[in-house]
Amino acid sequence: MTVLSVQAQDPEFSQFYANPLYLNPALAGTGECSRIIFNYRNQWPSIPGNFVTYNASADFSMESISSGLGILVNSDNAGNGTFVTNRASLIYSYHLTVSREVQLNAGAEATFHYQKFNFDKLIFQDMINTGQTGEVPPDNSTVMVPDFSFGLLLGIKELFFIGISADHLSEPNLNYYNQTDNSKLYRKYTVHAGARILSGNGYDINSKDFVFLPQLIFQMQGNMHQMNIGLNVEKYPLVVGAWFRHNFENADGAIFMVGLKQKRFRFGYSYDLSMSHLKGTSGGAHEVSLAMLINCNKKRNRPGAIKCPEF
Repeated sequence: MTVLSVQAQDPEFSQFYANPLYLNPALAGTGECSRIIFNYRNQWPSIPGNFVTYNASADFSMESISSGLGILVNSDNAGNGTFVTNRASLIYSYHLTVSREVQLNAGAEATFHYQKFNFDKLIFQDMINTGQTGEVPPDNSTVMVPDFSFGLLLGIKELFFIGISADHLSEPNLNYYNQTDNSKLYRKYTVHAGARILSGNGYDINSKDFVFLPQLIFQMQGNMHQMNIGLNVEKYPLVVGAWFRHNFENADGAIFMVGLKQKRFRFGYSYDLSMSHLKGTSGGAHEVSLAMLINCNKKRNRPGAIKCPEF
């Protein structure tokens, strides 16, 4: 196989809202509690050189200055250690109350991006018989660059929300070879929207209510376009969801999720069923999320607050 060009893309999570800071920096501090969240994803486990991604984040609200603050750490292992990417981010969001029923958040993120290329893990055609290759190793095995992101989030009552974010605003170069200047990390755009529909009346959920959460997420990075559409259904303490993922050229996958909500924690598990040509061989993808909730503030449970899904 001859590869003329490669355009890398960011890791992605099926449980979008179980990883809110990774989705949109404007989501920092939007929870009724301070949150500590851990995420794990194992994509295509049946294929050698799969993708394993770890994520940890924490955020809290500073109501006295109408703001939210968060930290985000992400580690992605691609190709069984061939490419290892680590990112650490600081996030700030400002929460503007437009009216009693409308709130607008704006978030900014500053990131330290570290990426390592383990050339010795690659196997080239000329190595099959000789064990050696004539391919030129990279001039630099590591790349360290700053990175920046921005996002907006609009909430109307507790019923509707829409957000947009742009990651890698400066499109930093990730050059392992000194002679190249086109190994940029492409800007990624995300649009996410949804609704929160209660089977009962009012804003407070009780044990008899069903909560329906239809959602839509569109992402674009370089030549990659992807649409996710689905529905989560909650009946405390259980959550179930089903999603369909399409990249506008072929059906990519179906996602099934089950979650458990308690007063101080959230747990979710999802499985991606491959529907592309990889079906039957990739092993799909497994994803787990765990959120711990502290310093909960009942006063923030009010009409007008932005209440996005939690999985």
